[in-house]
Amino acid sequence: MKKLVLLFCVAMLLCGCAAPTFEIIQDDVDVPAAAVPATILLDLPEEAAAPVMKGSSGTLYFCDDYDVAVEILPSGNLSSTLQTLTGFGEKELELLKTQRCGVPCYEGVWSAAGEAGDQVGRILVLDDGKFHYCVSVLAAADSASEHSLQWQSLLESVSLTEG
Repeated sequence: MKKLVLLFCVAMLLCGCAAPTFEIIQDDVDVPAAAVPATILLDLPEEAAAPVMKGSSGTLYFCDDYDVAVEILPSGNLSSTLQTLTGFGEKELELLKTQRCGVPCYEGVWSAAGEAGDQVGRILVLDDGKFHYCVSVLAAADSASEHSLQWQSLLESVSLTEG
């Protein structure tokens, strides 16, 4: 009888145990695919056909009396993008907002004093919600008016194509 009571007590203690729980660990991490920026297309003047400097976010072209910069920056903060490109925030610049290529387009003009004298620039920013596609031109203030038609043609030619 003692053996039966002992066996019954052990059985009762083991009844409270459940089957072990296993956690499945996988090496797969569900990371969304990174956004791929579109390609900026534009008609550059013949003298600027070859890029002078090419970096991770953009390309710089030198023309006769002015420079053309083409850059792709992260979207989200237009003021930060403008500050990076011109030295002025969104509140300091007067921007013309239109639509181009099905996305918002911001255009503006700025001037600045530098070591080489006063400079005048124009900027165009296309915002697809993921990236800011930027084209800016910069020249000495005394020669900028000579290039206004070239700049207008260059900025009107800007478009995007899926990269």
